[in-house]
Amino acid sequence: MELETGQVTVMEMKKENVKELAQILKTVVFKDFGMLYAFETGLKITVDDGAFQQANAFLNSAFFSDYKVREDRIALKLPIKTIYEFLSIPEGNSNSVKFSYSGMFDPLKLLIEESDGCVIRGKFNSSIADQELDFEFDDSAVPVTYLLKTQVLKEIFRDFDDTSRTVKMSLSSSVICFSTVGEVGETTVSIPSRSLQMESAKCTEEVEHSYQLSLLHRMNPAFALASKLILRVDERGVLSCQFSIDHGDCRTSYIEFLTVPTTETDE
Repeated sequence: MELETGQVTVMEMKKENVKELAQILKTVVFKDFGMLYAFETGLKITVDDGAFQQANAFLNSAFFSDYKVREDRIALKLPIKTIYEFLSIPEGNSNSVKFSYSGMFDPLKLLIEESDGCVIRGKFNSSIADQELDFEFDDSAVPVTYLLKTQVLKEIFRDFDDTSRTVKMSLSSSVICFSTVGEVGETTVSIPSRSLQMESAKCTEEVEHSYQLSLLHRMNPAFALASKLILRVDERGVLSCQFSIDHGDCRTSYIEFLTVPTTETDE
């Protein structure tokens, strides 16, 4: 990409469908700032609340029509929510956006080209990325793993009793149970392993943990886009929800939420 100053860029990319990228960002912008990590193979966008939850969007280089990263790793702290709002300006699917970044402390530059020829430019200040919150999710110590279609789960998460502070998840080889206790009493919804919504279930021991409802609600935009979900819980109760989003033409992106369980003190 040619910059106004003629500077050489260390990162540049182009996305033909701006709306598709904006929809991905919408799933993770529960805070104003986030981290962008660029590698030769693709982008990782990370947002966390500093304590209870982290969201990661993984975009393969094939997600973009043009993608160049000229350093082994680029890490930037950016106003992710503002960038999402900027990308949401154009309507329709026939718009494109170009990204360019020329190096440390320079702004990330975006240029949207609309189908009618209109051009929208944006510059977003960057800073050195903060140290990423590490949930230390242990892939070698995961007692339960489920592969599910998202349709029923989307409805379950959407219809949780909002007067309940937490959601209790009871997980076994035969069933997943979601329980809430609110003003109307206790409500439990179950998905048996024989359900067509559950493609596979791997369980070495039954586990039960509770999570803040407000944190689970942050996943609703991801449910709206995804077709499948891998749900895992490690031995400490950290919940991993990995959403698979099919963009067609063999292009897939992934959204992951890591959520810590509540404690007796929290409850």
